[in-house]
Amino acid sequence: MRPLSARERDLMVALIARGTDHGADRAVTASDRERWAGLLADTSVHGMCGCGSCPSIDLVPESDDRPSTARQTVLEASTSTASLLLCIEGDRPTYLELAPWGDEPITEFPLVADVEF
Repeated sequence: MRPLSARERDLMVALIARGTDHGADRAVTASDRERWAGLLADTSVHGMCGCGSCPSIDLVPESDDRPSTARQTVLEASTSTASLLLCIEGDRPTYLELAPWGDEPITEFPLVADVEF
């Protein structure tokens, strides 16, 4: 396990604040967004995607408690070359994914300034 980098944390804060939950039958509430943002201080990187073409990371709270999967939210945003997804399961951020649209690998997460919400 390792701590979140500043870029990873900034990106997650921005996704929580402004990301959309496409296809959901309910709106993401301000209280949900505040609660999720408050959990980031206790979140670490547990593992990385092994595909070799993205920097996606598996997240876990410091306490190493895995969340219940009763409720899932996926917050989305994009860059000019990829989709960004933040998976929240059982009220805990669990996965930050960058999915490239083309065949070129992207090895690091974008700056928040380069993300379209």
